[in-house]
Amino acid sequence: MAGELQIARRYAHAYFDLAKQARDIPGWRRALDEVVTILSAPDVATALHDPRIPQHERGRLVAELLANAQPPARNLARLLAERGRAAVLPLVLEQYDALADRYSGVLRAEVVTAVPVDAQLEQRIRKQLAEKLGGDVQTTVRQDPSIVGGLVIRIGDRVIDGSIRTRLEQLQAALA
Repeated sequence: MAGELQIARRYAHAYFDLAKQARDIPGWRRALDEVVTILSAPDVATALHDPRIPQHERGRLVAELLANAQPPARNLARLLAERGRAAVLPLVLEQYDALADRYSGVLRAEVVTAVPVDAQLEQRIRKQLAEKLGGDVQTTVRQDPSIVGGLVIRIGDRVIDGSIRTRLEQLQAALA
Protein backbone atom coordinates (compact mmCIF):
# COMPACT_ATOMS: atom_id res chain seq x y z
CA MET A 1 0.00 0.00 0.00
CA ALA A 2 2.82 2.43 0.82
CA GLY A 3 4.34 1.86 -2.61
CA GLU A 4 0.99 2.42 -4.30
CA LEU A 5 0.48 5.61 -2.32
CA GLN A 6 3.86 6.96 -3.47
CA ILE A 7 3.03 6.12 -7.07
CA ALA A 8 -0.40 7.75 -6.73
CA ARG A 9 1.14 10.89 -5.22
CA ARG A 10 3.61 11.19 -8.07
CA TYR A 11 0.93 10.91 -10.76
CA ALA A 12 -1.49 13.15 -8.84
CA HIS A 13 1.17 15.87 -8.55
CA ALA A 14 1.89 15.75 -12.27
CA TYR A 15 -1.80 15.76 -13.17
CA PHE A 16 -2.53 18.55 -10.68
CA ASP A 17 0.33 20.68 -12.05
CA LEU A 18 -1.14 20.35 -15.54
CA ALA A 19 -4.60 21.25 -14.19
CA LYS A 20 -3.15 24.38 -12.57
CA GLN A 21 -1.47 25.36 -15.83
CA ALA A 22 -4.77 24.88 -17.63
CA ARG A 23 -6.48 26.92 -14.87
CA ASP A 24 -9.24 24.34 -14.55
CA ILE A 25 -8.64 22.38 -11.35
CA PRO A 26 -12.35 21.49 -10.87
CA GLY A 27 -12.77 20.45 -14.52
CA TRP A 28 -9.75 18.19 -14.45
CA ARG A 29 -11.01 16.70 -11.17
CA ARG A 30 -14.39 15.90 -12.75
CA ALA A 31 -12.65 14.27 -15.71
CA LEU A 32 -10.46 12.16 -13.44
CA ASP A 33 -13.47 11.16 -11.34
CA GLU A 34 -15.31 10.06 -14.48
CA VAL A 35 -12.36 7.92 -15.54
CA VAL A 36 -12.08 6.35 -12.08
CA THR A 37 -15.81 5.56 -12.08
CA ILE A 38 -15.66 3.88 -15.48
CA LEU A 39 -12.53 1.86 -14.73
CA SER A 40 -13.78 0.83 -11.27
CA ALA A 41 -16.72 -1.09 -12.73
CA PRO A 42 -16.27 -4.72 -11.61
CA ASP A 43 -15.92 -6.23 -15.10
CA VAL A 44 -13.47 -3.57 -16.23
CA ALA A 45 -11.38 -3.78 -13.06
CA THR A 46 -11.19 -7.57 -13.41
CA ALA A 47 -10.03 -7.27 -17.02
CA LEU A 48 -7.41 -4.66 -16.15
CA HIS A 49 -5.96 -6.92 -13.46
CA ASP A 50 -6.02 -10.11 -15.53
CA PRO A 51 -2.38 -11.19 -16.01
CA ARG A 52 -3.33 -13.02 -19.21
CA ILE A 53 -4.05 -9.71 -20.95
CA PRO A 54 -0.85 -8.07 -22.24
CA GLN A 55 -0.21 -4.58 -20.91
CA HIS A 56 -0.43 -2.95 -24.35
CA GLU A 57 -3.88 -4.55 -24.74
CA ARG A 58 -4.93 -3.08 -21.40
CA GLY A 59 -3.94 0.34 -22.71
CA ARG A 60 -5.98 -0.22 -25.85
CA LEU A 61 -8.97 -1.38 -23.78
CA VAL A 62 -8.76 1.73 -21.60
CA ALA A 63 -8.50 3.99 -24.66
CA GLU A 64 -11.64 2.40 -26.13
CA LEU A 65 -13.61 2.60 -22.88
CA LEU A 66 -12.61 6.22 -22.36
CA ALA A 67 -13.01 7.43 -25.93
CA ASN A 68 -15.36 10.21 -24.77
CA ALA A 69 -13.33 11.21 -21.70
CA GLN A 70 -11.19 14.33 -21.54
CA PRO A 71 -7.78 13.66 -23.15
CA PRO A 72 -5.57 14.35 -20.08
CA ALA A 73 -7.56 11.99 -17.84
CA ARG A 74 -7.83 9.40 -20.59
CA ASN A 75 -4.08 9.56 -21.24
CA LEU A 76 -3.28 9.21 -17.55
CA ALA A 77 -5.52 6.14 -17.28
CA ARG A 78 -4.06 4.60 -20.43
CA LEU A 79 -0.51 5.19 -19.18
CA LEU A 80 -1.26 3.60 -15.81
CA ALA A 81 -2.99 0.64 -17.46
CA GLU A 82 -0.06 0.05 -19.81
CA ARG A 83 2.29 0.07 -16.82
CA GLY A 84 0.10 -2.32 -14.86
CA ARG A 85 -0.84 0.35 -12.35
CA ALA A 86 -4.51 1.00 -13.13
CA ALA A 87 -5.40 -0.03 -9.58
CA VAL A 88 -3.85 3.19 -8.22
CA LEU A 89 -6.28 5.46 -10.10
CA PRO A 90 -8.66 5.85 -7.11
CA LEU A 91 -5.65 6.79 -4.97
CA VAL A 92 -4.56 9.30 -7.61
CA LEU A 93 -8.00 10.91 -7.32
CA GLU A 94 -7.71 11.04 -3.51
CA GLN A 95 -4.28 12.63 -3.73
CA TYR A 96 -5.51 15.08 -6.36
CA ASP A 97 -8.32 16.12 -3.99
CA ALA A 98 -5.81 16.63 -1.18
CA LEU A 99 -3.64 18.80 -3.44
CA ALA A 100 -6.64 20.83 -4.57
CA ASP A 101 -7.74 21.34 -0.97
CA ARG A 102 -4.27 22.45 0.08
CA TYR A 103 -4.01 24.77 -2.92
CA SER A 104 -7.35 26.42 -2.11
CA GLY A 105 -6.78 26.51 1.66
CA VAL A 106 -9.55 24.03 2.52
CA LEU A 107 -9.13 21.63 5.43
CA ARG A 108 -11.26 18.49 5.58
CA ALA A 109 -12.21 17.15 8.99
CA GLU A 110 -14.01 13.97 9.92
CA VAL A 111 -15.95 14.40 13.15
CA VAL A 112 -17.09 11.28 14.99
CA THR A 113 -19.79 11.65 17.62
CA ALA A 114 -21.60 9.21 19.89
CA VAL A 115 -25.00 10.78 19.24
CA PRO A 116 -26.66 12.30 16.17
CA VAL A 117 -25.61 15.88 15.44
CA ASP A 118 -28.00 18.49 14.09
CA ALA A 119 -27.01 21.07 11.50
CA GLN A 120 -26.65 23.83 14.08
CA LEU A 121 -24.15 21.85 16.19
CA GLU A 122 -22.24 20.79 13.10
CA GLN A 123 -21.98 24.46 12.10
CA ARG A 124 -20.65 25.34 15.57
CA ILE A 125 -18.05 22.57 15.36
CA ARG A 126 -17.01 23.76 11.88
CA LYS A 127 -16.74 27.35 13.11
CA GLN A 128 -14.62 26.37 16.14
CA LEU A 129 -12.30 24.30 13.97
CA ALA A 130 -11.95 27.12 11.45
CA GLU A 131 -11.02 29.55 14.24
CA LYS A 132 -8.48 27.16 15.78
CA LEU A 133 -6.95 26.01 12.52
CA GLY A 134 -7.19 29.23 10.56
CA GLY A 135 -8.88 28.37 7.30
CA ASP A 136 -11.95 27.02 5.62
CA VAL A 137 -12.95 23.69 7.19
CA GLN A 138 -15.26 21.19 5.53
CA THR A 139 -16.64 18.63 7.97
CA THR A 140 -18.03 15.17 7.55
CA VAL A 141 -19.89 13.98 10.63
CA ARG A 142 -20.55 10.34 11.38
CA GLN A 143 -21.97 8.63 14.39
CA ASP A 144 -20.19 5.90 16.37
CA PRO A 145 -21.86 5.00 19.67
CA SER A 146 -18.76 3.08 20.79
CA ILE A 147 -16.98 6.34 21.70
CA VAL A 148 -19.62 6.76 24.46
CA GLY A 149 -19.53 10.57 24.37
CA GLY A 150 -17.42 13.51 23.25
CA LEU A 151 -15.82 13.89 19.82
CA VAL A 152 -13.03 12.39 17.77
CA ILE A 153 -11.79 14.74 15.04
CA ARG A 154 -9.50 13.64 12.20
CA ILE A 155 -7.83 16.25 10.04
CA GLY A 156 -5.44 14.62 7.63
CA ASP A 157 -3.14 12.50 9.75
CA ARG A 158 -3.90 14.47 12.92
CA VAL A 159 -6.39 13.09 15.47
CA ILE A 160 -7.97 15.04 18.30
CA ASP A 161 -9.55 12.44 20.58
CA GLY A 162 -11.89 13.94 23.15
CA SER A 163 -14.01 10.83 23.51
CA ILE A 164 -15.17 9.49 26.83
CA ARG A 165 -14.05 6.00 25.76
CA THR A 166 -10.45 7.19 25.46
CA ARG A 167 -10.62 9.05 28.77
CA LEU A 168 -11.96 5.92 30.48
CA GLU A 169 -9.16 3.85 28.94
CA GLN A 170 -6.58 6.38 30.17
CA LEU A 171 -8.09 6.33 33.65
CA GLN A 172 -8.08 2.54 33.68
CA ALA A 173 -4.41 2.49 32.62
CA ALA A 174 -3.51 5.02 35.33
CA LEU A 175 -5.23 2.94 38.00
CA ALA A 176 -3.64 -0.34 36.90
